[in-house]
Amino acid sequence: MTYTTEEFARRELRSILRGDTYRNRFVCLPCLVPMTLERLHPGWRKSEIMRAVDRIYATPGDAMVSRAAVVCAHCGKTMPGLGMPDR
Repeated sequence: MTYTTEEFARRELRSILRGDTYRNRFVCLPCLVPMTLERLHPGWRKSEIMRAVDRIYATPGDAMVSRAAVVCAHCGKTMPGLGMPDR
């Protein structure tokens, strides 16, 4: 079975957004890209992860929520972002 970059990135994003630091908060896409890269094998290219995060933002799926404008819990800027709020 082969996995796509999006599937690897989605798994890491879930882990980041469910962690203690960002639980019930939103993080902007520009902050999520380096966070995801940091957690993946060093062979991944930033451009691959950026495209995967953009696709995940477009179709967040299982409990992940995308918003057009959020205050990022990491950098404090208002930008498009993802989060996993409790329901």
